[in-house]
Amino acid sequence: MEDQVDEESLIVQLRTAFLQQNLEPFDSRDVSKIRNDDRAVLAYLKNCRFNLEKAFNMMTESLKWRKSFGVNDINKESFSPDLLTDPYLYFKGYGKHGEPLLVLQLQYHKKESEKLPDLKKYIAYLLENREGAKDYKKVIMLFNMSGCGLSNIDYDFIKYLISLLTEYYPDILDNLLVFEMPRLLSAAWTIIKNMLDEDSRDAIKFVNKSDVLEYVEKDQLPISLGGTNEVAATNVMENEFQSLVDKKQVTFTQQTSPRRTQSTTSSDSKTSPDKNMSPLQVTPHDTLTFSVQQSNAESLPQAIKMVNNREVQVAYKVKTTAPEHYRVKPTVGIIEPGQECEVSVQLTPGSAVTASRDRFLVQCTEITSPFKGDITEYWRSVEQGKVTEHRLRCKVVMNGVPSKRKLII
Repeated sequence: MEDQVDEESLIVQLRTAFLQQNLEPFDSRDVSKIRNDDRAVLAYLKNCRFNLEKAFNMMTESLKWRKSFGVNDINKESFSPDLLTDPYLYFKGYGKHGEPLLVLQLQYHKKESEKLPDLKKYIAYLLENREGAKDYKKVIMLFNMSGCGLSNIDYDFIKYLISLLTEYYPDILDNLLVFEMPRLLSAAWTIIKNMLDEDSRDAIKFVNKSDVLEYVEKDQLPISLGGTNEVAATNVMENEFQSLVDKKQVTFTQQTSPRRTQSTTSSDSKTSPDKNMSPLQVTPHDTLTFSVQQSNAESLPQAIKMVNNREVQVAYKVKTTAPEHYRVKPTVGIIEPGQECEVSVQLTPGSAVTASRDRFLVQCTEITSPFKGDITEYWRSVEQGKVTEHRLRCKVVMNGVPSKRKLII
């Protein structure tokens, strides 16, 4: 029985056995962690139900993979802005015991996508940072399969994900929830389950909008999953998982530090701007309108146009309360003095019904000295008092008729 297991003795035995072998196939940083971190060793023992031989084999294969994959050398500069701004993978809400909820929108996955190698690396990076966070908590991962078809099922990719969660990061997963899987994909999932061992199969829970409430309260679930959580999804690259659970997510209406100003529409705004006005002239002024033929259709791209009214560079950042509903490119950037920039915003299929609840926030700040570095990194050091905000509501026109859903301000 596990309550009679001498964990300390088994940790010593597993560590000793691992360190006595040829260590050349492993990254020296991983070897150091095994040598000094009891939690890292215990994770493999728990995953293998304290079977020393199985734990040794899992640890060996896992650490070989880490070196071949280059996990320790992946950083945020390894990824393109396009990958980071797609509404594909995001943290939003928490489980009933404070577990961060990581949502994967499988409807956006396409087999043989050219982004697949980078996507695999990105997911490993997220889990690596979560596993090493100071406020470590296990993760609930939710595969949102609503709207998926056979073209979204990639056996190798799904098996890779499950291997990450159950073998390479053996202490990271609390539950793996498969949300609203279409019936036509049942056969596909049977094939996938037959590829897995018993423990991996036990980690998978198939849920619908009712069942998922056993794991996540309704007010923590995103609206797209049948919940009522309207707060902004966590930008996992910016937070890097530090104090993720302790930081309360806020809606735009709860943020009070930045200055709130309106964009000028004066024709001479470029030559003699009011210093109390926004450095950017933002168009549209207050409402972003999307036109769709039907509720499950994709909208035509809309543009947020920004004109720099200042004689210095202006950095901007575009946020939304529902990143899973939109494709926004680019989300950050720099506009040179007197120049303009357009951000493309596209409503994703199936998001029109609730889009009138969504809002966009354009943040901007003047850069007093010429800047050519990483603009995402720059935003981390900006004082909130120097940030100006411009807010946009969302409206949907369905077949030429505005949606009747009440707008939440």
